[in-house]
Amino acid sequence: MTPWHTGKTLAAGVAIALLTAACAAPPATSSGEWAPNPPNPKAPYPAESMAAREQGTVLLRVRTTPAGRPTTVEVKESSGYSRLDRSAIETVRKWQFKPTPDDGTEVWREVPIRFAIIH
Repeated sequence: MTPWHTGKTLAAGVAIALLTAACAAPPATSSGEWAPNPPNPKAPYPAESMAAREQGTVLLRVRTTPAGRPTTVEVKESSGYSRLDRSAIETVRKWQFKPTPDDGTEVWREVPIRFAIIH
């Protein structure tokens, strides 16, 4: 086997491993509740909030369809800053959650979104 062939085989194996990991089911938390995971986007940190050094955690209540799509997103506990709260709401409205049994029941979930300025 030539060195070129060995490298090609290794690259193919790495690509398969990466694809397998990317397609794996999302991890469950210790409570068994599914935690959002990429490809759900992170909430963008508003530039004005960053400049003003605003930080905090927004706790959202999210009602989802059996397919896992948000239908209602509301603030349960504010971060104390409307810009941060708004960024969290707008982002989570676009998220996909783990589907639930297809019995037509909508599920309420609590989702914390943390905004922290790291030094």
